[in-house]
Amino acid sequence: MRIMNKNMSKLLAFVSIFISSNAIALTYEVPPSTTGLHAPYISDVAMEKCVKLYNKAKWLLDEIDQIQVNSYSQTSVDNYNNKISTHSQMIGNFNQNCAGKQSRSAYEAAKKLNNR
Repeated sequence: MRIMNKNMSKLLAFVSIFISSNAIALTYEVPPSTTGLHAPYISDVAMEKCVKLYNKAKWLLDEIDQIQVNSYSQTSVDNYNNKISTHSQMIGNFNQNCAGKQSRSAYEAAKKLNNR
């Protein structure tokens, strides 16, 4: 019974850490804003897409930072390079369509996404 309790405690601690780390990882943040008074406006729907894109790129970079590439495995190298390429495309898309633009409320878009 005592061994069962220790094992159960360890399992519950692991599950709690796993759940809390995943909950943190999936919290949408508002992209940094450097817009001025003359920044072009985009719709709130477009800004919601920008918030999604910003956060998905951020999460992908966090994932990339954790990867340990096996340089002797072509598959490992290819997977890493594909993630880097995807991240670069996401950042390029964000810079082209979102950076320097403003909407009525990026904060509302992030709040809406977090409540889903």
